[in-house]
Amino acid sequence: MTSQIMPQNCPKFTLRLKSHTSRKRISEAKTALAGLYPFEINEKKLLTSKTGIKGQYDVYLLKEEIKREPNIKKLCLAILPGIFILAILIFAIRHATLKNTESLKAQKELEKQKQDEERLHKENEEKLAQLKKTYSEKKHLEYEKIYPCIERIYSAMAEKTAAIENISIQKNAFTVEATAKDAVSILASFEKSRAFTSVKMNRTTVKNGAETVSYNGEFSRVWKEADEKSSPDKKIEFYETELLKMRSRAEEKQGITVSEYIKNIRSIMHKNSCNLQYIQLKGKSGNAEIEFFVLSSSKNILNFIREIQEGEENLIDIKSFALRNSEDRSRIQTTVCFDTGIKFKQSDALLSEYTDKKIDLSEIDRIFYKAPSAKNAATKTEPAKNRTTAAKSNEQNSPAGIKKLTYIGRTKLNEKDFVIAKDDGMGSIYKISLAKTESAGDFCIQTGYGYRAKLRGEYYEVKK
Repeated sequence: MTSQIMPQNCPKFTLRLKSHTSRKRISEAKTALAGLYPFEINEKKLLTSKTGIKGQYDVYLLKEEIKREPNIKKLCLAILPGIFILAILIFAIRHATLKNTESLKAQKELEKQKQDEERLHKENEEKLAQLKKTYSEKKHLEYEKIYPCIERIYSAMAEKTAAIENISIQKNAFTVEATAKDAVSILASFEKSRAFTSVKMNRTTVKNGAETVSYNGEFSRVWKEADEKSSPDKKIEFYETELLKMRSRAEEKQGITVSEYIKNIRSIMHKNSCNLQYIQLKGKSGNAEIEFFVLSSSKNILNFIREIQEGEENLIDIKSFALRNSEDRSRIQTTVCFDTGIKFKQSDALLSEYTDKKIDLSEIDRIFYKAPSAKNAATKTEPAKNRTTAAKSNEQNSPAGIKKLTYIGRTKLNEKDFVIAKDDGMGSIYKISLAKTESAGDFCIQTGYGYRAKLRGEYYEVKK
């Protein structure tokens, strides 16, 4: 320590010391002085000082301990590596902790994403299953187009059938009665065809070498489904699109009025020379159904049935179709019932107050005048005596309080005559066996005023 004042009046020794630091030189000096100085040596009372000779130091034995000031610079230099290492360690620990936190966060996000995907997949599967079920249910409720159904029946029966006597189609079920050359061969054709299911031969009778046979069964139903190879999203899109088309069709049908619907049907009937006998409006669950009874040739009624349901966007649904053959080719009887899809509903609009119009009585009276028919006009020319006799005869033949049926027409089946009549009140149509005299069971006999029928033990007057 060259900068400090050397002590006076204290023992001094000059020694060769090899140590490079002050602390180590003090320790080395103490060891060297142990053989030179007879008293106990305290390191804290030793002071070393450089001489002009390399490796040689003056060593002083002080009376008091030295208060050594720490070397700040050396201390800092000594501590600095430790601080640096500590900082690196802290950084490494923090980085590892952060990395571990991010890894845990990423793992949780991955697990959440996986759970979301599984939940979404499950929801899509449930949605797809529900859409497919709804689509299938609605398809089952749809009506078959009638003309293609007749084509299928004809394909199975054409070669072995002499004539179809009666045919009835309702949704996917059918009944057909025919005169055939070989009833069993026709049954085999039905069984082989993929167009039918559950076809049965109910009854067959043989007369003059010809068989009269009845079959019933169902048409095979096939409709378009989503492609199994496509993704769940594509399948969902397919069923949603098809269901939307069904809803749009139903809404479009409800936008038509009943009068417009009937007008359209009747127009196409007239175009095809179908002789309309009656129209009956029915209702089920608030849905309008319209029944038409027609006399026509087979060609005309078949052309009407084909035309009325042409096109993919067609809005006409036929609920039931029944055709009864006739020896008169121009008077084949057909009953067609249309399910309009039009809801019976009351208008929510408030009715405005009605203001009476003053109409002359003679003008109103005019509408109640009915011109006499040719038959009635001829009756008026008969002597009063004859009219009175006829009236009395009718009263005797027509029991008091007898119910009325409306005469529709006559038909023949298996060489037997029948009268077709309708109960206007109940909306029912009857086919009654025509007899010359009263007999057991249901019958119909001709009278001076028309026909008198007996059904289920009750008498009816059938008026033309």
